[in-house]
Amino acid sequence: MKKYQVTRKLQVTIPKKIAEKIGIKPGDSIVFEEAEKGLLLRKASEVKEGLEELKSVIEEFAKDVTKIKPYVSEAEEAMIEGLSRHISSKRP
Repeated sequence: MKKYQVTRKLQVTIPKKIAEKIGIKPGDSIVFEEAEKGLLLRKASEVKEGLEELKSVIEEFAKDVTKIKPYVSEAEEAMIEGLSRHISSKRP
């Protein structure tokens, strides 16, 4: 396993082989998630696709359980707000 240097600005270069394998290209957004034994790096579009799938499942369930519909919208807004903080390409 090769080690990579962290810069003074806490930046790390993603090795080309790994970036190509998971489809990361210049200009793409990525998300870092805490994992049990370290960090998980994902392409941001994968996270959005997962949220879309979850939204679809929740909406199907909500058709049968009308009492939870207000909570579905509230949860969707909370997920989008939380995700937008992680994938914003215009960080200060």
